[in-house]
Amino acid sequence: MGRWVGLALVCALLAGCGTGRVPARESAMPTGDLAGWRRVLSDDFAGTRLSDRWLAYDGQPSGDPAGWFDPAHVTVSGGVLTIRGAYQKARKRWVTGGISTQRSLKQTYGKYEVRFRADRGRGIAYAFLLWPVDDSWPPEIDFAEDNGAGRDRLHGTVHAIGGSQIENSVAADFSQWHVVGVEWTPGRIAYTLDGKVWATIHDDRVPDQPMALALQSQAWYCGHTWQRCPDSTTPATVNLQVDWVVAYARRAP
Repeated sequence: MGRWVGLALVCALLAGCGTGRVPARESAMPTGDLAGWRRVLSDDFAGTRLSDRWLAYDGQPSGDPAGWFDPAHVTVSGGVLTIRGAYQKARKRWVTGGISTQRSLKQTYGKYEVRFRADRGRGIAYAFLLWPVDDSWPPEIDFAEDNGAGRDRLHGTVHAIGGSQIENSVAADFSQWHVVGVEWTPGRIAYTLDGKVWATIHDDRVPDQPMALALQSQAWYCGHTWQRCPDSTTPATVNLQVDWVVAYARRAP
């Protein structure tokens, strides 16, 4: 067996080597409906371009003078969505990307799952979230995010109207492939990791208005109270990769 053939086989068995890795298929994208849920979106990122159901971000993130979203940093290849983080000399800042279902899926309550991994890279944070379709804030439901400090912990946060927050976190190596998700029903949030619920919220502050799904990475400014910023250890390229996304609407009781 040639050296490169052998390396490719090892990478496939270990879910890839380095950035641009091809996901192992132990966790295929779910098909069909679920008990109590009707599937309304599924994307395994086949082909070479982003589906029209997604809207790619373009411009400066709100409240972050150091960041920038560029649609060119969102690519599809080999069955994987890649959101690339890299420093752009022309803009003198780190540039990332993001996508939203703002144009195709807006609903109150739902179930969402995302299979993903993220390169290690200080200061390049990621977030999978539900955002109000009228762009009001708060509320917001972050069901998978980190602050760019490492890939060893994932946070789930409900930003409630009035400014209060309900926070939870779970530990794992998120530089490897995992399936994260959320079940959002009246007065209840359940966060899932690899098919298992890791935290549940029962609270009247749970949002009850139409929201869209968003997937993004972002470089924050130095001095932020929670988010880290890139430094000399940050690799030249830091990729957030998504294997598949599914979303469901709640069936009427």
